[in-house]
Amino acid sequence: MVRFLSLLIIAAALVIGGATAFCSSTMSTQRRSPRLPLPNLQARRQHNEEQEDVIPSFHRRSLLASTFAAAYCSCCFPSSADAVIELTQPSAKLRPRSKLIDSIFADQMATGMTDYEKGVEKYKAELFQKLFNSIGGENSSGTSVPVIVEVGMGTFPNAKYYAQALSSSTSELKGLDIVGVDPNSSMSSYAQDNARLYGLSSSFRTVNGVAEDLPFADGSVDAIVTTLTLCSVVDQTKALSEIRRVLKPNGGKFLFWEHVLSEDDKTLALQQTLLNPVQTFSADGCHLNRRTGMNIQKVFDGKVDLNYVTLEDKWVIGPTSFGIATV
Repeated sequence: MVRFLSLLIIAAALVIGGATAFCSSTMSTQRRSPRLPLPNLQARRQHNEEQEDVIPSFHRRSLLASTFAAAYCSCCFPSSADAVIELTQPSAKLRPRSKLIDSIFADQMATGMTDYEKGVEKYKAELFQKLFNSIGGENSSGTSVPVIVEVGMGTFPNAKYYAQALSSSTSELKGLDIVGVDPNSSMSSYAQDNARLYGLSSSFRTVNGVAEDLPFADGSVDAIVTTLTLCSVVDQTKALSEIRRVLKPNGGKFLFWEHVLSEDDKTLALQQTLLNPVQTFSADGCHLNRRTGMNIQKVFDGKVDLNYVTLEDKWVIGPTSFGIATV
């Protein structure tokens, strides 16, 4: 009976995802190199336009995105801003990506996440407030502008929370250096639009990169943020280890908001497990059955304020682990 149900569920999901486009994997690992200046935006854009449009096999986008829109994980591109932290440049190139598919995916993220973001706003607002309260008005080096890195920032839906912190009458923050790391260059224009909308243009920049090889020196970042990102990294343990590596010792913070395998509903957990192959195939490597909270606790030696909630009306992406880990 279970086998019949699994086939039925997968068949139904495939029908939903009948109209497809092809995509490439978003997360791969590269090696770090010595520090280099942030690449020029115009030169990088020209370089990308000259690249051949490559569409790897066995990856695709589909209308399943409308069903699992919130499960997608996101990407960015280099630009300039008032910088505090110095970036490093990976010596190995990122895997080739399809500009066409990246563009389609970026548009889906920009238009398909609105309802989800509204539904989680109260949770995120409180979580970000805790983060900003913990890093205070200066970073651990004593300078006035803390450095925050968003891994998998996408269209920068979290921009509002940074703006709220900076404009709060009770905030001690004098500014922020916000850096987004992601491989999808098509996300950049949407992210820049959100930054401008919330008055963050001078505080914000993005850089091509992957979670498993972050372009920062050891112990150089005050806080790292991931929201709906760790579901699709290729190697979650390595990505988490990288996050811990670049955070400053004795107080670096890691804010996370990630959908996970259900902990309190066996039927839902079974549905997530059965649909996981379809989801990873159609949603650029996004997994429905990861135990991300547990993995974060292991990497951060249990120094985690870990919370769990099942969001209403979100089905397989409803179970969510969130909180703040401390180095």
